[in-house]
Amino acid sequence: MTLEIENNLIRVNNQLCDFSPDGLFFAVAYHANLIIKNSKTFDTVHSFIFPSIIEYLEWSKNSEYILCANIKKAIVQVYSVYYPEWKFKLMEGSAGLESVSWSFDSKHILTFSDFSIQISIWSLEDKNVTHIQNVKSTFKKLHFSPNGNKLAVVISNEGEEHIEIYRTDRWKLDKKLICGHLNSIDGLSWSPNSELLCIWCSFSNEVKLLIYSNKLERDIAIFCPPQITNSTEIGYTYQKQLKGIENVTWMPSGQLLAVAGFNEMIILLNHVTWKPLLQLYLDPVIKENYLNKVYKDVTVQSNKNSLYDKHVLEEKSERPINIKIGNKSNIDRLSVAKFDILVFSFCGQYLAIKHQLYPTTLWIWNIVDDYLDYLLLENNITAVKWNCTRTQLLVFCECAYMFEWTPHSARCIPTPRNITALDARWHPQGNLLLLCGYNKAVIYPIENKS
Repeated sequence: MTLEIENNLIRVNNQLCDFSPDGLFFAVAYHANLIIKNSKTFDTVHSFIFPSIIEYLEWSKNSEYILCANIKKAIVQVYSVYYPEWKFKLMEGSAGLESVSWSFDSKHILTFSDFSIQISIWSLEDKNVTHIQNVKSTFKKLHFSPNGNKLAVVISNEGEEHIEIYRTDRWKLDKKLICGHLNSIDGLSWSPNSELLCIWCSFSNEVKLLIYSNKLERDIAIFCPPQITNSTEIGYTYQKQLKGIENVTWMPSGQLLAVAGFNEMIILLNHVTWKPLLQLYLDPVIKENYLNKVYKDVTVQSNKNSLYDKHVLEEKSERPINIKIGNKSNIDRLSVAKFDILVFSFCGQYLAIKHQLYPTTLWIWNIVDDYLDYLLLENNITAVKWNCTRTQLLVFCECAYMFEWTPHSARCIPTPRNITALDARWHPQGNLLLLCGYNKAVIYPIENKS
């Protein structure tokens, strides 16, 4: 069965394929066709016809339903895995459709209208619809608490901004946060235990991050980046300080908070004191450090034919090593070069980092021992995926190879059928991958070396 699965190419629309949360099925969208397959046997379980080209799909949290959408035509339709005759269709109408997502209870669908005029909450049970008006236009992502009980929304009304927190059992307003300490609200992030909400202002003269306790119903900390200038609290001396707040990512345990700035700087805040614990600057020169490992993508040419050339990851011992900067014309098109990958491993010990200035380089930060591994690749990195069951990272580029990193080694893996894998979806058990190319996908079994 493994060989059969590896050799089966699947046609898809723009990487639209995914495993169900329970891992029993995977869904594939191709043109207007939605195909549901069994994850073990690879057999087709259901096939549905959508009214138009499918541009988006998403499984419900309980794995019983799957929604498909055509964003341009503002059509959303829901199908049932266990009751294939049933379907639910909605059209957003004159407000248009910008994005769509499931609620955590698998009983409601939330749609963003064009220009974020409103969020509409559609009930699958009674077909009623509830609206949240005046959502700030830059917030096109739904901020559910990890337990699914609360939804935080940034509201902008007559020049004033505040946060509304809704209970998702009745979709009633639970709290209204004024956030008077912030000049503007530029980002939100719930803690993994759903008790804390990070709220930050990115660009103003007063860059701040608030930690609001949902349990105590008050702010419990305020962090201002300039306070770490020449900080001696963390045992290091830094010539650079964090400038602005671009993004915030929680460690899975909630014990640390990674705060990324607009100057290639990351700091880690302690969840008790909310003060800096560690700091990392993405230096374009790799200097001497006996703990750091540098793996470089090297092409090994065949004597016979260039078609048989192999890629390998070689560990490099020389120092210093200059990190390749991205094409200047590409960087110039970006208003501000940003971190586009900032993801913790499931265990929380490692943080994978990529910045748009260095599109072919991945930093892997061991935050327990405070050292770095580097992957220096030939092609632009398009995605990384941590295994959800063990410390294993897969890196995808614009090539017919993927790269695997573990704390002990790194290697290059040819993709099945030479598919150009841009991204992947892990099976919930961490033993299968759906490799996603431009318009193709393939199931790939992953070896467990642990």
